[in-house]
Amino acid sequence: MPEPVKRRPYRSRRRQEQAEATRVRVLDAAGGLFLERGYEGASIAAIAERAGVSPETVYARFTTKRRLLGEVMRRAVRGDDPLPVPEQEGPRAVAAATDQREQLRLFAEDVVRRLERAAPLVAVVAGAARSEPDLADLLARLHANRRENLATLVDALAGRGPLRLPRDAALDTTWALTSPELHQLLTTLGGWSRTAYRDWLAATLAELLLVS
Repeated sequence: MPEPVKRRPYRSRRRQEQAEATRVRVLDAAGGLFLERGYEGASIAAIAERAGVSPETVYARFTTKRRLLGEVMRRAVRGDDPLPVPEQEGPRAVAAATDQREQLRLFAEDVVRRLERAAPLVAVVAGAARSEPDLADLLARLHANRRENLATLVDALAGRGPLRLPRDAALDTTWALTSPELHQLLTTLGGWSRTAYRDWLAATLAELLLVS
């Protein structure tokens, strides 16, 4: 009997690389169109055309436009790192720092870049959530996940010294000051630079949360 044909590993790797490249193109196209046209205006057909794929390819990978938006949001929050936010390099550096003010400086440096990517998309979700129950659920989960991630900062700060506020109050304060809505207000409407927002956030959190 003839021996079974063995598949070459590089062919499998190549297919995986091609699939990942397609996924990235679709996410890039979707992110751009959601920002340009809003959720309703960004059709799957338009996203597919911009990505250079068929609508069937988009549906096969993401199933629905709502799930596609969720993946776009996930990548905006996490960046190129697939790990959950608390496990990424920036938050781990915050947890490892021994001085509370240094922790806040590192945190502000990290979170401002996430907000630059994610805040405009959160505005898209919030706009569509008024008439789309599924997107209202997505918006609620986005804010809940953000609060959960920020708990790691508050716990890391408390591990290096006392805080001025009880834990839940400290978490609520951090959650409010790092909201995508406030970031957009200060940077888009207020014209603040990245540096101005970053330094204000670190200084304000230190004033409100730290004992000394």
